[in-house]
Amino acid sequence: MLNYFYYIHEESINITLGNWINLGDLIIPYGIILDPLAMTVLVPVGIITICVLIYALAYMAHDPNRNRFYIILSIFAIFMTILVISDNYLMMFIGWEFVGVISYLLISFWSTRIAAMKSALSAILLNRMGDTFFVIALGLIINYYKAVDFDTIILLSPYMNTILLNILGLLLTLAACAKSAQLGLHAWLLLAMEGPTPVSALLHAATMVCAGVYVLVRSFPIIEYAPTMLLALCWLGGLTTLVSGLIALVTNDIKRVIALSTMSQLSIMVLAIGISSYDLAIYHLYCHAFFKALLFMGAGSVIHSVISETQDMRKYGGLINYLPFSYVAILIASLSLMAIPGLTGYYSKDIIIESLYGTYTFSGYILYYIAVASATLTSLYSLRVLYLTFLSTPKGNKYTYNFVHENVGMLIPMIILIIYSIYLGYNRDNVIGHYAMGLPMNNNFIETEYTLPTIIKLMPLILGISLSSFLVYTYEFTYKLNNNKIYDYFNNRIYFDQLLNNMIIRKTLWMSGYLNRYIDQGLLRVIGSTGVSRAITYINVLFIINVIYIFMRYIYILIYLSIT
Repeated sequence: MLNYFYYIHEESINITLGNWINLGDLIIPYGIILDPLAMTVLVPVGIITICVLIYALAYMAHDPNRNRFYIILSIFAIFMTILVISDNYLMMFIGWEFVGVISYLLISFWSTRIAAMKSALSAILLNRMGDTFFVIALGLIINYYKAVDFDTIILLSPYMNTILLNILGLLLTLAACAKSAQLGLHAWLLLAMEGPTPVSALLHAATMVCAGVYVLVRSFPIIEYAPTMLLALCWLGGLTTLVSGLIALVTNDIKRVIALSTMSQLSIMVLAIGISSYDLAIYHLYCHAFFKALLFMGAGSVIHSVISETQDMRKYGGLINYLPFSYVAILIASLSLMAIPGLTGYYSKDIIIESLYGTYTFSGYILYYIAVASATLTSLYSLRVLYLTFLSTPKGNKYTYNFVHENVGMLIPMIILIIYSIYLGYNRDNVIGHYAMGLPMNNNFIETEYTLPTIIKLMPLILGISLSSFLVYTYEFTYKLNNNKIYDYFNNRIYFDQLLNNMIIRKTLWMSGYLNRYIDQGLLRVIGSTGVSRAITYINVLFIINVIYIFMRYIYILIYLSIT
């Protein structure tokens, strides 16, 4: 018991290595903080990075540039660690920025593939958009708080102007939307699946996509006193989790389905932040990382074993007899993702969904039913992945199935993650509902635990299991391919990419070309460096002509005087 209380009240460790800027009353330190929040996030980052590196040794064994891949992956882990343990926003921004840049190198690792290069470019450009909002927020924090360290911001935020806090909350939310792939800036996440599977397992399960949620939780004093932003975060999370679930239900690329489930689970974390349950958000981030990395590794094992390396689930089928361990891994990870009681995902995910109802607000009721719908969709597309990949009739040719095998090197890290995916959630009560993570206490969980009707608690489970069973029955006995308008709409990802390209990117490129033609190559050529250099050249010519003219006049006068 004494150890328990020591853990709860353990003090944070601040290590200041020096100061970057001492300018009047502005001091920007160069330091790290080891508080319960940083240490909680550091655990999945560290464990999954090690597992992914072991996995990559087998997965990339025949790649000629594998050493470069390991180096870039390790550098990514270093900057992710800097992002997590930084004690101020400026250092956090450095980690944030490098994580985005290195993700470009990892997604475009197979640089001879045009699809990989285009995807990496899309990822870095959309992330840069989020970085822009982060920089503006950083500038406002420096201007109004005269500090960037978290301790000062926690102390001053209750006394700051609510409009300023709402603006800062909005800017940080937009930055998090880009990094954590929330609706509006999510297009890069699916394209990023063009990279190698170890990249997907690390970046898009445990580290980079969780950075946005981590920054929002770190900024809890700003968001907590900006109630408008809390409500906006709730609805952003609700819409994103529903849309991503509907798109995943009709997606056929195995890695993209898992990526969409990541997007959906991140939205659940955003929902938790929206109801001020920051401990629940971080706990779900902590638990989710392990079974999502396991899902990606299982998918990588399937892709790696199929000779054509296709990611289309419709070309698999019957692989349970060839890849039994991969089937078990994906089954356990999927059940954990579906929040089946007794597995890790249940402990962190269900309490967030219940807490939405437990707030007893109008938005909370509506968002509860949206989250239940999302959880049901999660069960449906998880079972669809299992059915199409392992249980259905084999769709490939006999030659392909002759080469399907499991790689022992890939199985070792998957065993570790299977254990975490089963047992990790049991420690929930030591984490939620008190100051264990260094976050403010929230009493919503008391309402959730003791006042909710049983049907509200069981609804996600009942709907998930019943509709999943109905899906299997449909696929086995009554399946007819009927591509209607709704199917096409979600299969084309709500046509968001087309809207983004036609409404924003094309017009931006047109304006950029126009400005380049008339400003960069036009006006600035005349009054800028080119114009000035030409003017100087022209002046020099005139000066030389003038000197020659004076010299000739001088010679003429001398000759005239000598004659006379």
